[in-house]
Parts: sequence; structure tokens; C-alpha cells
Amino acid sequence: MRFINQLFTASVGEAWTNERLLATYEQAVDRLPLDEKPLQELREFVRFQLIGERSRRTFVPDPMLLTDFQSRASMFERGAEEALAQLAAQIVPAATAAGITFDAVLTTTSTGNLMPGLSYRLAPHLGCLVRPNTLFLDLGNVGCTGSSKAINLAKSLDAGFRNILVVAVECPSTLVDSKATEFDLWQGNCTFGDGAAAVWISDDMEQGPLALALEEIRYQQFAETGLRLIRWGYGDYYGFRLADHKTFESDVKQLVAGALREAEAGWKEEPRWAIHPAGIALLMRLSRELKIPKEAITPSVTHYREHSNMSSASVLYVLSDLSAATPVGAAINVLTMGAGFNVVYGRVRRVR
Repeated sequence: MRFINQLFTASVGEAWTNERLLATYEQAVDRLPLDEKPLQELREFVRFQLIGERSRRTFVPDPMLLTDFQSRASMFERGAEEALAQLAAQIVPAATAAGITFDAVLTTTSTGNLMPGLSYRLAPHLGCLVRPNTLFLDLGNVGCTGSSKAINLAKSLDAGFRNILVVAVECPSTLVDSKATEFDLWQGNCTFGDGAAAVWISDDMEQGPLALALEEIRYQQFAETGLRLIRWGYGDYYGFRLADHKTFESDVKQLVAGALREAEAGWKEEPRWAIHPAGIALLMRLSRELKIPKEAITPSVTHYREHSNMSSASVLYVLSDLSAATPVGAAINVLTMGAGFNVVYGRVRRVR
């Protein structure tokens, strides 16, 4: 059995409210080379995406500064480096106090590409907490389920890996395309926020401030039918594309609900849920479809309103908040979904 002994989070950049972002985006939309009718339709779509009180952190000081590959890629590198430094400042004292070193460092991101990867860039910050034979592994292009997949990988490693660090770094603000005319690209512009999180996993429930037993992780992929549901498009950089932005939420709801129905019924008995907050509307549809009480999705809704969708980092934020308030003996359902298309369901139980 392996346990989550501690979760760490890092908020990079500054907060942007919907109101502030809308003012910036409306100026960008008004400059687009569109006729009046499609321009008005896009303007109304962007306003709808940014309705209500919601915020996000963004490392990019002004999304209008992102104009080409170089500006986006270099901004991602800077944001990732800052996030790793913030996480390391929390990880080092915790691991040092426990007297451990890490046998593996597994990192993931959905929103950029670096070489050397995130695990190698984190290593200098960790110092003697990593050894010459520590396994460094970077998982890329895995979408919003990246952190869940990395935890599943950690759970599956052999017994020689006693202490494992899983790290998710996401800077989706570097993907913003203010010159786009497609609705799905603007949906991406409005949906995401930057952030990073890490999980210390071990085989010792007595380490760290808590112990969440990794009871179950189930993975289901729908590549045959869902390959194009969420994917990259390409201009001068990567872009967030959907097969059909009008049916996206209902398509995702059907796949997630189907995957959970095939899992054991144990998830129905647990009132605590850490659900990847892809969006408020999708969360509401999922809760109704699965007959999950409204209060069970409150932690994910709260996270989305404060941070928006931070891709693979979001569910770790939600799990961190939930675990602190979860009594010993109680379980938390963990649910993520993302590009591929795939669904990862897990259950952790607080044992200390």
C-alpha cells in the first residue's frame, strides 16, 4: 500500500478577475478582421464565458504580449521555473524533517514542452533530497488527467521506490491566442488559469502530516470515439481545440458517467469528491447525471471560481483542501477527465 503523506501547492503570477480579463479580451475581439455579425456573435460568446465572479492566476502579465512561438515558449519556461522554485521551498523542509530522499520524481504538464524536462529543472532546487540514481520522468501531452496518471504510475512502481514525488506544473495562460476567430480557441482563452502542485507519496503511513491510502485508481480510455474531442490545434503555437464546442459538455458528461458506472459502486457511498473542475456547467451536469449531492461538488466549484481550470494541477488543489478537513477513516473520491479521451477515477482514504 502507498500513501499520500503531503500535498503542496504554488500559485504563480497575479490574479485576474473575469471583469478584468473581459475588458482586455473585448479590445482584442474588436480588432479582429470579422464582419459585424460574426464579430458580435464572438463578442457575446466571450462575455458568456466570463460571466459571473471567477478569477485565475496568470504568470503572463498581459496576454496581448503573446504574439509568436518565442514569446509563448519562453514565457512558459519562466513560469515553470518560478512554480518549481515555489514548490521546492515547501518540499525541502518537509522532506528534510522526515529524513528521506526521493527515489523517483515524476512530473507532468499539459501546457508546454521543455528539454531538459521539469524533473531535471526541479532537481537543483531539491539538492541532496535526490540522489544520482533517483528516477526522473516527465509525462507530457497527457491533458488534464496528467497528475492522476502520474499518481497511478507511482502506485504501480515496485517496492524499491519508497518515496516518490509527483509534480504538476501548468501555465495555460501562455496558450492564449488573442488573434483567434474560432469559438473553441476563445473558450480556452477564458477557461484556464496557471498553477502548480506536488504530492509526496510513500510506503510509510507515519511520515508527513497525514496519510491518504491510495485504495483504488481506475483508468478508462476512449481513443476510438473521443480522440478529437479535446486536442491541440496549431498556428504559431499550440491551441486549445474542440471537436464541437456546442456539444463538448454533453459529450464529456456521457463518457465520464459511462466510465463511473463501470467502476465498482463504492464511489456512491462516499460524500467527498475531488473532481477536476473543467467548468461550472460541466460539474453541474455531472452531479445531476451521477446523482451526486450538490454539496459534494462544492470544493471543486469553489476551486474553479478562485483559480479557474488549472489543467492537471487543479484536482491536487481540491484534494489538498479536502484532505485537511477529512476525518480519519473517511474516503475521498477523485475524478479527472481529459484529452484522449480518458477518465481516471480513484479513491483515497485518510488513515492518519
